[in-house]
Amino acid sequence: MAIEYKVRDQNGDLGEPIKAGSDPTTEEQISALGMQLTQEKLANMQKDAIINGLGEQLAQVKLEIMAMKGGGV
Repeated sequence: MAIEYKVRDQNGDLGEPIKAGSDPTTEEQISALGMQLTQEKLANMQKDAIINGLGEQLAQVKLEIMAMKGGGV
């Protein structure tokens, strides 16, 4: 929320409100959301890569255990 203030004119009357800060434009909001979406996608890709790697390790450990038991379940 932007802060508004009023400036007095030569007669001492208050003028129109002036915004001290401004709300982001639609283009700025879209750009910020695009950056956030990109970061979320990258985080999900990293998470998926970790999950896949752990799945591969688990499969390898299962194969090693089966081999130690003589190949039978």
